[in-house]
Amino acid sequence: MASLHFQFFINAFHNPNISINYLLSSTTLNFYLYYFFIANLLLLCGDIESNPGPNKEQNLSICHWNMNSIPSHNFQKLSSLQALNSIHNFDLICVSESFLNSSFSADDPNLVMKGYNLCRSDHPLDMKRGGTCLYYKETLAFKLINVGNLPECLVCEITYGNKKCFVISLYRSPSQTLDEFNLFMHELEHIINTISIPGNPNSIILIGDFNAKLSTWNSTDSDTHEGIEIASMTSLYGLTQMISQPTHILPNSSSCIDLLFTNQPNLIIKKGVYSSLHPNCHHQIIYAKLNFKICFPPPYERQIWHYSRANILEIKKCIENINWERELNNKEVNVQVEILNNYLINICQNYIPNE
Repeated sequence: MASLHFQFFINAFHNPNISINYLLSSTTLNFYLYYFFIANLLLLCGDIESNPGPNKEQNLSICHWNMNSIPSHNFQKLSSLQALNSIHNFDLICVSESFLNSSFSADDPNLVMKGYNLCRSDHPLDMKRGGTCLYYKETLAFKLINVGNLPECLVCEITYGNKKCFVISLYRSPSQTLDEFNLFMHELEHIINTISIPGNPNSIILIGDFNAKLSTWNSTDSDTHEGIEIASMTSLYGLTQMISQPTHILPNSSSCIDLLFTNQPNLIIKKGVYSSLHPNCHHQIIYAKLNFKICFPPPYERQIWHYSRANILEIKKCIENINWERELNNKEVNVQVEILNNYLINICQNYIPNE
């Protein structure tokens, strides 16, 4: 879209340190025009697409982060996660200890991630603690499935052709009693058994904060009862734990309790741990990329701009002939941005060949 090319210019209007007169001065305006038309130089690289469309397919990528409360610190952790995702572009983003309950509506604007849908499994007592949620791309062939009665757990199915990938995202509280842990294991095994079809090469990903330790997962950890039981049960179903470094880092200790299991470890082409994005959150982010191709919708209609044929002199002349002071003075900043955007798009539509 043409408006994206003016974003740098538009953002400057929101900067209180930049005056409108300065922004619209001849020298400054020429600088922004230079920035706008720098795309022409990119065309010389030979491998830069001037009007890119959506990728037809890519490898499935997933991450998990125990946020220790999404709403805390005015949703700063979620904002940081979105910034990280702008780089890595995950298909599935799993969050544990979401601390959401019924006071947060399904369409709460604070929980929105652009281009993603959200599904949740809050604390069973509707308390602002525990819980898990999952963000998934709107373009993903995604289906939430109802399997078992394990609280604070989400199970989904992702399809591509005749292939399926089941993802189980969960949070297990470290305060579980022995009876509660045994029930947790029973329900988790029921889920895995239900989606494990003999002879079917479907992929299974089990990811989350298990609050369980095993020395074979991380050499500096001591075995716990929960770690031994989880390792024993998952091995019965051919699931391999893929994370092998600390994921919960405290000032005087560290442990690997955020885990990722899969029945097809050979499909994992990349995995690892990213550092926590917030100083008050001691859990690190685990991630994996699978050699599981996912497709996107067919190419959509979009406006194509032939920048190499732009009449730059006429564009500059039109911009200089506009009485910007009369058009923009005494108007609220959002109105100023809209006026500027409309003017520039209209000028470029006239002097940059497009279709």
